Amino acid sequence: MRYLLSDVFTAQAFAGNQLAVLPDAAGLDTRQMQSIAREFNIAETTFITPGSAPGRFAMRIFTPFNELPFAGHPTIGSAVVLTHLGRTEGLSEIVLEEKVGPVRVALGENAAILFMQGAAETRPHSIMPVVFADALGLRRDRLVGTPWQAGYGTPFMFVQVQSREDVAAAMLMADRWHGFTEALWANRAVYVFAVTGQDGDRLSVHARMFAPKMGIVEDPATGSAAAALAGSLVTDATIIEIDQGIEMGRPSRITAGVTRDAGQITGISIAGQAVVIADGQLIRLP
Repeated sequence: MRYLLSDVFTAQAFAGNQLAVLPDAAGLDTRQMQSIAREFNIAETTFITPGSAPGRFAMRIFTPFNELPFAGHPTIGSAVVLTHLGRTEGLSEIVLEEKVGPVRVALGENAAILFMQGAAETRPHSIMPVVFADALGLRRDRLVGTPWQAGYGTPFMFVQVQSREDVAAAMLMADRWHGFTEALWANRAVYVFAVTGQDGDRLSVHARMFAPKMGIVEDPATGSAAAALAGSLVTDATIIEIDQGIEMGRPSRITAGVTRDAGQITGISIAGQAVVIADGQLIRLP
């Protein structure tokens, strides 16, 4: 069975976030998909089959540990791979039918933009900020405000800190994290970020994402988290430029767009580039 490897949210090979794509996955069951994703052992692997109509593709997304209803870098990367394979010929956009629902994707040259409707879902919690700071190896006074949980299908715990240096210093203490997060909606992934600048309606952000329960110690580029951040952050900015993966040696850039009506978020977009780096074949299936 054919697979392709792509580096996503980067224009440079061997940077950004790795993605494996199986573009002809018909016939595989859930157990086989999870086994293949565990074999690749990168952040996500996607399995693509024909969609419900022309220009639509069904897609399932797996980390090494579990299936996700939605993820950004697999959406962007899979769209670029489908274009690379010539399967989007004559189309300016496609729809990827994911577990979260249909996701509209505009196509570009080695790039794509995904769109989500409305604001991100948020849920309250009662855990004090100092507990999050302790689990990340940071002082309480380095946090900005109260951490919150938000997501479009896949939830993240967002922890804002004072500076780029605080983001770099963060280190998830897994034992402390798992000790208090079981009751949280966003108990599998934490996104640490700092606002590093603002120029008009454009905000600059530096971020890191840790998700050991998904089999991802640290993620170099997290589009679904960028979407949830753009869809829940209290700001007037309409463009959020996110740098991630710097500390891992896999720099990435994600551009999030926010649309509003009367101050309310009506939708977000996530844009990024991708580079196809390998085209191979599995000679055995689980």
